[in-house]
Amino acid sequence: MVSKKLLIRNGTIVTCSSTPPHQGSFFKADLLVENGIISKIEKDISLGGAEDVEVIDASDQLVIPGFVDTHRHVWEGAYKWMGDWSLYEYVAKCVVQFTKHIEPEDAYISQLIGNLEALSAGVTSVVDHCHLTTSEAVAESLLEATKKSGIRSYFCYARWEEFPNGSGRKEWQMAQIDRFAAQLKGSERITLGVGIDGMGEPFFDELKNDIFPLADKHGIDVFSTHYVGGPNLLGAGGANAFASRGLLENKSLLFVHANALEPSEYEAIKNSNSGISATPEIEMAMGHGDVVGFVAEDAGMRVGLGVDCASVIGGDFFTVMRTMLAYQRSRENEKHLQRGEVPRYIKRKAQDVFRMATLGGARSIRRENEIGSLEVGKRADIVLLDLTSPSMLGADRDPFQAIVMHATVADINRVIVGGEILVDRNQPARDGVFTKVKWSDQVIKVQESLARLRAKFKDWEREEEETYAGLIQGLGAIGLKIASE
Repeated sequence: MVSKKLLIRNGTIVTCSSTPPHQGSFFKADLLVENGIISKIEKDISLGGAEDVEVIDASDQLVIPGFVDTHRHVWEGAYKWMGDWSLYEYVAKCVVQFTKHIEPEDAYISQLIGNLEALSAGVTSVVDHCHLTTSEAVAESLLEATKKSGIRSYFCYARWEEFPNGSGRKEWQMAQIDRFAAQLKGSERITLGVGIDGMGEPFFDELKNDIFPLADKHGIDVFSTHYVGGPNLLGAGGANAFASRGLLENKSLLFVHANALEPSEYEAIKNSNSGISATPEIEMAMGHGDVVGFVAEDAGMRVGLGVDCASVIGGDFFTVMRTMLAYQRSRENEKHLQRGEVPRYIKRKAQDVFRMATLGGARSIRRENEIGSLEVGKRADIVLLDLTSPSMLGADRDPFQAIVMHATVADINRVIVGGEILVDRNQPARDGVFTKVKWSDQVIKVQESLARLRAKFKDWEREEEETYAGLIQGLGAIGLKIASE
C-alpha cells in the first residue's frame, strides 16, 4: 500500500459516474490521493501544512481513469510475429506448439514486458487470462513478473489439460491455484481469478465438482472463459451451455468475445450479472464474427473492452476504442445507405466507447465500486494526458472526443496505480519511462530470451505448419470446417 499523499492540482478531470446512466463529465479540479484511495475531488484543496505530499501540476493535462483491459494474454508481450495468423493458426502455432519451448526465465521477462506495455498505454487494470500454465515454475514466474510490474491484475490462472485429456496436469495445477490464493490473500494489486476453458461434459463436471468449490473456498469471483460461436466452435459453449447445467445460478462469468450468441444467451448473461469482453481489433482480424460490444450493451449487459493478444495486434487502448467505435458506426451507417439515405447524426459517441473502456470494464467484472472512474472512495488508478501535444491541442471543448479520436500513447504523461506513479515521462530519458524497472535492462533480457528460443528450433516454420496441419485434422473430426485457402 502506498502511504504518501499525492495531490494532482488544477487538472481537467474526465470521467463517468458509477451511478446509472453512467453519464460522463469533465471539469477543472484538484484530486487528492491518500493511502492509494481518492479522498477528495474539489477545487483548491488545502494541504493544511501536511508533510510528505507529492504535488503534480496538471494545469495543461487531462486527468482520466486508467483503462480497464478485460482480456489480455499478458505473457505474449515479447512475441511480435503473430499478426498474420488466423484464429486456429494462432491456437496451433502459439498455444499448442510455441508454449512447449518457453522456460521460466522466458516467461518472466515476456510477462513483465506485457504488463509494462499495458501500463505505458494507460491500462491500469488487466484481466490476464493466463494460459501459459505449462509447469509450476513457469506459472510462478508469471505471477512474480506481474508483482514486479505494479499493475492491477486480475490474474486468471487457466486450468487446462494437454490434448488428449488425462495428462496429469490437473493435480498440480489445482494445488498451485490453492497456493496462489493463499499467497495473494489481502493483496491490493493482484486478485486471483480462474480461466475456464474446455469442451464436453468432463469439463463441466470439473467446474461443478472441483474448480468452483475451490474458488468458493478462497472467495474467487473472476472467471474468464472464451466463446466464439458460429462456425468457429471455440470454447465450452455460450451462456446457455453454462446456464442449462445450473452453473450460472450463483456465479458470474466473463464471456470473452461472445460472438454469435443466441438471443436467449443475452438474457442468461444479463440475469447472472455476467460480463462480456469485446476485443474488436483481433476479432475483426482473425475472423471471429460480428463484434458484439455495443449490441450487448444496448441489451443491458456489462461490457468491457480488451486487447487480447499483444503478439497479434498493438497493446494500446486508444486503438481499441477507435476500432470499436468505427466498427459500430460503420454497421449502423450501412443500414442507412442500404435504404438509399445518409445518416443525419452519428448515433455512437466518443463518450460511449470511453465509458466502455473504463467503467464498462470495471462493471464487466463487478468492480465498479473500486475502479473504472475517478470518484471519491475509489482506487487511485489514474492517467494524465498532455494537452499541449500536437494531437491534443484544442481538446478543451470535448475531451472525450479528443481522448478517443486523437490521443496516442505518446500523449500519456504519467500512469498511476493505487496512488503509485508507475509510468513517468518526466524522468530522465536514459532510465526509460518506468519507475520500477530500468528499461535498458529489460531490453537485454528480452533479446537473450529470444535468442534462446530461436536456438530450440531446427526449422521453426516447418514445425509450426506441421502442428497446424495436425490441429486441422483433429478439428475436422469434430465438425469444424476450415477453408481450403
